[in-house]
Amino acid sequence: MEHYIMSVTRLFFIVVVVVVPSVYAHIAFWHPSMWGFNVTDKDPAYSYDNRPVVPLARMTFGEWWFHNHLRYPPHPNDVFELPAGKAAIAEIGCNKGATTWWNSSEGGDIRQGDWPCPRSAPVQFHTKGINDVKGCALAIVLESDVSKIKPEDFTIFSVNQTCVWHRFTAFQVPADMPACPGGKCTCAWFWIHSPDSGSEQMYMNAFQCTVTGSKHDAPTLMKPQVARRCGADPEHGITHPTPSNCTHGAKQPLYWLQNEGNNMFEDYMGPPLYNDLYDFKDGAQNDIFVTSTKNAAQSQKRDTYQPSRFSRFWGNELHASSEAKVEDV
Repeated sequence: MEHYIMSVTRLFFIVVVVVVPSVYAHIAFWHPSMWGFNVTDKDPAYSYDNRPVVPLARMTFGEWWFHNHLRYPPHPNDVFELPAGKAAIAEIGCNKGATTWWNSSEGGDIRQGDWPCPRSAPVQFHTKGINDVKGCALAIVLESDVSKIKPEDFTIFSVNQTCVWHRFTAFQVPADMPACPGGKCTCAWFWIHSPDSGSEQMYMNAFQCTVTGSKHDAPTLMKPQVARRCGADPEHGITHPTPSNCTHGAKQPLYWLQNEGNNMFEDYMGPPLYNDLYDFKDGAQNDIFVTSTKNAAQSQKRDTYQPSRFSRFWGNELHASSEAKVEDV
């Protein structure tokens, strides 16, 4: 009998160790201004777990776009502020209970200082350590009516290359960021993690935002283009960057690994990332504005794909990542 009790106890311990961390696995941007802020795994509107932290992979456009949270918009008065020329502090967490807004979470207060995933190891948010994080980004559209927004309208304006290591994550806002028409824009948080820590997927959480402290003569945003892989990539034998292959200026988010709506077609083990690999510099993206006639004309062009070209780093039949070329509209 004693042996039986010890065995059951040991089994229970193993189950707890295995199961509990998974409750807080994955990660999201958290703020009352976001779509789907109060969605839980028990929401009757979905036939699957669609919490903001749930990753997006191999989904239809309607399932991944805005995380399929458009039916749960934020309150009109809940708006995330972006101070021009300063840092906007976002909260990143594996559960709402790990953030300032824990009192509206289903599990209560589980905060653990600046750690994004309380009582969990880094593997729970897909990294082996701070040197293995690959960066995340904020994007903006100068439009508040989400029914008018398309994926190619979002412009990446800030990158934090140590994201998602900290709960409190600073995103530097360009000093030239223009004011939002009518005082309100639409923003989104994007992240793709390292390929060596868990299954690959992408993350998107959208939120209402506004730019504060804009200059009265702030330039407008360029039309964003599809980013290209151009940085050094030692993991795949590329020791030096290829600046001539970079997309200079405003860039779109990296839409990847979905059943439809992708603008990235990289191999599963060579994901697109929000860092120097795609010319997303750490901090404010200060090259996203129309500042001359030349780049104004460039911003009126669009990307098309040339699917016959192989990936710069694979160079074989595994999976050809489409290379973009710019053509006149």
